[in-house]
Amino acid sequence: MLVLGINGSPRHKGNSQHLMSCFMEEMKVRGYDTQVLNAVKLKINPCIGCGNCETEGVCIFEDDFTHIFLPAMIKADIVVISSPVYFYAFPAVLKALIDRIQVMWSRKYRLKMDEFKDRKRKGVLLASGATHGKDLFDGLKLTARYFFDAADIKYETSLCYRGMDEKGEMENQLTLSEDIRDLARKL
Repeated sequence: MLVLGINGSPRHKGNSQHLMSCFMEEMKVRGYDTQVLNAVKLKINPCIGCGNCETEGVCIFEDDFTHIFLPAMIKADIVVISSPVYFYAFPAVLKALIDRIQVMWSRKYRLKMDEFKDRKRKGVLLASGATHGKDLFDGLKLTARYFFDAADIKYETSLCYRGMDEKGEMENQLTLSEDIRDLARKL
């Protein structure tokens, strides 16, 4: 089984990336194959709403989404998004990738393609945010839920940490190892 990680943080070796690394290490220990794609390193055009995917089932753009990301998404059994919060939403680089999942939505809902037949795929959100606001992760959770649905993945849960602003703060999170083990156990 493949666990696909989508690192949405533009900051190299930041809190979200550390969170993803810890999760993926735990999944490796449990015998899963893992792959991490860094959204900031992928060359992805933004969706232009042309509708080609709704009629043809493919995107007009030939970029890293088409050649790297989409094949990995189709192959994955568990998909994990790790991201910081930018103004109560995903960073732009990750949001561009999320918007392009319209091609999978179109295949599923418009073209009635059943690409995943009896596969039970799962999705998880890992997130870190600088503030302590009670609604801090609501935007990410809602967007992740619909992203996973479009890709025929059941949104399982999230693991979110407030007050993580400075680079490296996640490494000092006392409950992180236990939280990651509990999450992996659930999956």
